[in-house]
Amino acid sequence: MTLEGDALAIARAGIRAVDPVRALRATLSVQGSTLRVGKERFPLGRTGHVWIFAWGKAAVGMARAAEEILGDRVAGGLVAYRKGSPPYRGGRLEALPGSHPIPGDDSRRAAERMLQRVREPAPTDAILYLVSGGGSAILEAPAPGIPFRDLRVLHEHLVGSRLPIQAINAVRKHVSAVKGGRLAAEARARVQVSLAISDVVGDDPATISSGPTVPDPTTYRDAYEALEEAGELGGVPGSVREHLRSGMRGLRPETPKPRDPRLQGSRFLVIASNRHALEGAQREALRRGYRTRILSSTVTGETREVAGVHGSILREMVMFGRPLSPPACLLSGGETTVTLHGRGKGGRNQEFALAAIPAIEGLPEALLMSVGTDGIDGPTDAAGGWVNGESAEGARRKRLSVTDALRNNASYGFLEKLGGLIRLGPTGTNVMDLHILLAGTRARRSVQFSPVEGGGSGAR
Repeated sequence: MTLEGDALAIARAGIRAVDPVRALRATLSVQGSTLRVGKERFPLGRTGHVWIFAWGKAAVGMARAAEEILGDRVAGGLVAYRKGSPPYRGGRLEALPGSHPIPGDDSRRAAERMLQRVREPAPTDAILYLVSGGGSAILEAPAPGIPFRDLRVLHEHLVGSRLPIQAINAVRKHVSAVKGGRLAAEARARVQVSLAISDVVGDDPATISSGPTVPDPTTYRDAYEALEEAGELGGVPGSVREHLRSGMRGLRPETPKPRDPRLQGSRFLVIASNRHALEGAQREALRRGYRTRILSSTVTGETREVAGVHGSILREMVMFGRPLSPPACLLSGGETTVTLHGRGKGGRNQEFALAAIPAIEGLPEALLMSVGTDGIDGPTDAAGGWVNGESAEGARRKRLSVTDALRNNASYGFLEKLGGLIRLGPTGTNVMDLHILLAGTRARRSVQFSPVEGGGSGAR
């Protein structure tokens, strides 16, 4: 097996570890008249009815698994799935598509319909919310007074801004009819349980899918000041600015806060995250004979800078056996940020691989792979990319420039010409990205190095 084959198998194992069906089966069951969710128990009430509302990239798989587990107790509900992915068919649930990464009219229809449907369950019924990445766009409707076209412009602006995700979500929640706890606040059911596949660093329930079912600790002022301090107000439609200002003056209702009585019966549980994916990848790497360590599941920052650091760590591992002696595998995960400079085609995982090329140039038996766990990297058909110590020379032979490709954010075409694209197709889950650094068996034997000054040695 080649390093590329090993890395791909390790990535696939990580993705399998966060399969929504597997995660739900391990978490959810019915025992008599009791709903078991993890370690908690919830009475199902007189009717024993459970309603299912699912949205996001993993909505279809999660909904099907929940229906299988709950059987005849499912009274109804709605699945809002990513447009273009395999749709939900059959079963007791209504299904509507929604657009991603920018909400479309179908996203609005799905959100408005879900706001209607969550009012149907009786107080004695139970609601199961199934939340996954991509939901911020797939399920979206504007707050009163904001035209939907302006909400779309805002989403496009936020995606291209340098605002941190916490600030972006503060803004989204205060211009939306469903986010920031507003969806769950419409329901009458006293038992409301959210099961989430996390696509955010830190797994904050209020950030995953912009928190439609949990209290929102942020305010209109937080949202407005985040835009103002980052110099982003100029790109925000006037209706949005006026809406936020009205909220700051107390003329708009705030999002539900932590002590809101409407959400007192609500529970939230993360059933799959980047940490789980890394642990699954680690098990596969160990099985394949690699010394293995997880560096972090909370990697953030500018993509090309983070990639350069990862490449330097791989060089250290190959040349000096630190932090692990080859054959070795280092793993990390999270979500980096690409600052757009050009009009090229690519995604953050492809740019991650591209930006690492200079740091690993010439290294024998060294490979870096970066993969989006949802199987979709940016607006492309690739999940990510891989490069090795020979990629720089291969690029020169094909008259490709790493510098030019980075300047134009043109990682897709660059990696395609090198044969470094990874295509997995939609995986049905999403827990951000996996970065895999491999140093093969012959790596250190192929590199000559001297003991470190001061009597230390790179050997281990």
